[in-house]
Amino acid sequence: MNITADKNIPYVCDIFKDIGEVKLLDGREICQKDLIKTDILLVRSVTQVNKNLIKNTPIKFVSSATAGIDHVDLEYLKQQNIGFSSAPGSNAISASEYVISAICYWSLQKNKKLTDLTLGIIGAGNVGSQVEKYAKKLQIETIKNDPPLKDTGVKNLKSLDEVLKSDIITLHTPLTYDGKHPTYKLINKNNLKNFKKNQLLINAARGGVVCEQDLLKYRKDINFSYIFDVWEGEPIINHEVLKNSMLGTAHIAGYSIDGKIRGSKMIYESCCDFFNLPKNNTKIDIQQELKTIDFESTKDIRFKILSAYDIKKDNDNLKKILTTEKNNPKYFDNLRKNYPIRREFNPIE
Repeated sequence: MNITADKNIPYVCDIFKDIGEVKLLDGREICQKDLIKTDILLVRSVTQVNKNLIKNTPIKFVSSATAGIDHVDLEYLKQQNIGFSSAPGSNAISASEYVISAICYWSLQKNKKLTDLTLGIIGAGNVGSQVEKYAKKLQIETIKNDPPLKDTGVKNLKSLDEVLKSDIITLHTPLTYDGKHPTYKLINKNNLKNFKKNQLLINAARGGVVCEQDLLKYRKDINFSYIFDVWEGEPIINHEVLKNSMLGTAHIAGYSIDGKIRGSKMIYESCCDFFNLPKNNTKIDIQQELKTIDFESTKDIRFKILSAYDIKKDNDNLKKILTTEKNNPKYFDNLRKNYPIRREFNPIE
């Protein structure tokens, strides 16, 4: 079979070699004419998979090596009997480590003890649940909000208003525009106006979950802190929003090499399942070791965490946009494309 893949999906040629010939392309530049002889399309979040892209192609299966799927027109794929899969949870550990690193950085800057803080988690899925595990290790009190999960009967979930009173609010929802619980611009003037000066807002979900224009207005009035990894209109981002962030990064929260490989293997396995093919366990050798953190240590754990993952370095790299003539979208994409190898912390239960 013929496979067209985003060239930034790690080890995709090695992992898919037993299924067919892999053609690598820039994810943002994949177009319909590239897919005229394609049976399988493998993408990331930068490729919009819709009718315009795949009409009049022989594509039988599409897979996205990402947790989010708002870039895929699932209804059209269903109409065309095209199979689909994604990689939910593949980057949950690294994304949650990003959030915990952000909390450690903010708490040190604001001279706050972790044990005095409350953490409001909006979206209690793969990433939100992992964030909660780390928070408990750090003895941070957590409360969660997840309306779709609550609809299934899950208990101990709070209202959005209750969660937004937390010292720290972290977003882990998909980006949805309709349905019973849309998340598009979930954080807007109606709730931002009630933020307090000593609060922190973290967004490592999707840029559209926060209304950035409202954010700028109320942040100016209230002077609360925010740390963003995702932005409206990526890869073209609002420089004023970036400038006023405590930390801003280039959509790399889930970019550990472990998470990337996990995602590549997940879409490989789902592809094999779809076509009823045998699975080969391709061994990937990563030279760097996992980061080891002793969460039971009596010393201030925050310095260990920030040593294991230097979130400030990622912030500094993105904020070079503000002081140079670098091309905004290309520079943003290049930070992602050329992201250095980052290992996850040691697993926690």
